[in-house]
Formats: sequence, C-alpha cells, structure tokens
Amino acid sequence: MNETQLTAALAQAGLRYCGPDPTVGALPVKAAWLAVSCRREDGRRDLVVDREDVQLLAKANAAWFRLASESGLLGGGDRMFLLGVDFADADAGSTPDLRWIRVQLMEDWDVMGAGVKSGLLGSRAFCPEFVMLSLDETVVLRGTTWDRRIGVLTVPNPDRVQMIRTYVERLATNPRTAPSERTIAENWLARPSKNS
Repeated sequence: MNETQLTAALAQAGLRYCGPDPTVGALPVKAAWLAVSCRREDGRRDLVVDREDVQLLAKANAAWFRLASESGLLGGGDRMFLLGVDFADADAGSTPDLRWIRVQLMEDWDVMGAGVKSGLLGSRAFCPEFVMLSLDETVVLRGTTWDRRIGVLTVPNPDRVQMIRTYVERLATNPRTAPSERTIAENWLARPSKNS
C-alpha cells in the first residue's frame, strides 16, 4: 500500500493521515492485536452490537466513539492517535509489514462503516478488524468481528499486561523474528512503564 492509497482509504473513514509514527520503541503492532485475547482482569472493556440489529452502523460507530473517548485514545483536543497498518504488498503474498501511523479524527467520520468497507479497517462491510493505540501508548483499542456480533474493546496499560509482555519477549528472543521486528520488540521492552 502506498501513501496515496493509504490517504484515500483513511479519508473514507474520516481519518486524516498525519505521517508515520516517529516513536522509537512503540508497542509492536502485532502485539497490540492480542488485546482481543486479554481478560477482564487486564482491564479489558467491550462494547458489542448484534450483526442483525437494524441500527448496526449507528450503534457500532457510537460504541467506537464512546470507547475511544472514555479510554483516552483520542488524547487531547487534536483527536490524534496511532493506527496499525500493514504496508505489505497484498498481491505479492508477502509477509505482513505492520507499522503504526498517526491519524487524526476529522469532524465527519464513519470508522465502522465506510472505514471498514474500504478494506483498511476490516475485510468487508461490517467486519471490522483493526487496532489503534493512544499517542501516549496507555490504551489499545481493537475492533473485531465475531459470529453474530461486531464490536470494539479497549485494554489499558498494555505494558502491564502479562500476555502482551510475554509475546513481545518471544518476538525479541526468537531467531526467526525479522531483525527489524526484533529491534522494535527490544526497544519496547527496554522502555520504562508509562504509568510507573
């Protein structure tokens, strides 16, 4: 995916592309996807909507915005956050190239509808699959699809969630991990906790 395609897909969701994330040592995108496997004890909070609901789009967007606002994903008044994007060439069948980009929520947005349908935030209409991270890295927000429901969930303080830490430790020590991915994992593990 090139920058022009990325910008166009983001615009459909009502997100403005603000460039790659310059943070050194940010949580690996692959690890943030694990939020869907976290437990209530990890602080996980879910909002779901039945796929048969006649107000599916409105309720799903409302759920996303509610969790994004209440969790702190949107940060201050600028409404900026990080979005995990796969930059691999899908046609070539290459391995994923997951990176964070900075985005800004615009006034008119449709994350769970047009954003998902664009293919950037999901596989097809009403099948969200995305991961977002607050700029201060204190909250992961994940959109996902189940058999009969779609929804969003948040996990606060991913640096304190044992499942996520263990996974990143495996990335950092596994000889099969790509060198760039290993470096990202090592840098994240070396950083002090955000809320210590």
